Amino acid sequence: MQKRKYVKIALAILVGVGCFLFLISQIRFEKERDRNVVAYCLAPDLKEQIEGICTSYDTLEKTVKECSKLTCEMLSFSAKNDIPKGKANCVGYAQLTSSIINYAFQVKKLPYRAKPVVGKVYLFGIDLNNVAQKILPKKHRSFFKDHDFVEVVLGDRTIYIDSSLQDLTGLTFSQISNQ
Repeated sequence: MQKRKYVKIALAILVGVGCFLFLISQIRFEKERDRNVVAYCLAPDLKEQIEGICTSYDTLEKTVKECSKLTCEMLSFSAKNDIPKGKANCVGYAQLTSSIINYAFQVKKLPYRAKPVVGKVYLFGIDLNNVAQKILPKKHRSFFKDHDFVEVVLGDRTIYIDSSLQDLTGLTFSQISNQ
């Protein structure tokens, strides 16, 4: 009798995890335009951490994800950007992530470039920014009219990665497109 109970619990957990993974796999990014921001100036100790990432990971995708993870370790979400104090909104997350990734490419002597972009986030084809516009009070709507994430062009592939969503959920959100 106990065995059946444990099997049912394990099955329920597996189904729950499967549904959750399916849900997050359906998140898509759509770029609308580039974000004009100044590259963030990296401190020497941060540069050392990035150099460590560069020597630890061979694939570009893994390096990009680790750079995004580093951003999440440095920042916490805030309405205002104050990166030196560890506070940022999606604009600041994208700004710092792109600077970290670009330094990693410089260390690896690669010709690629990362840049912050403005766009939309979709779940099952539903524009989440639009949903936020409809359900939030008017004073908060302008904050959610669009979203910033990072575009990394690797020759014939483009990676979109979102450090602010990663920091918020603990999950890595990236999308790879072939051109």
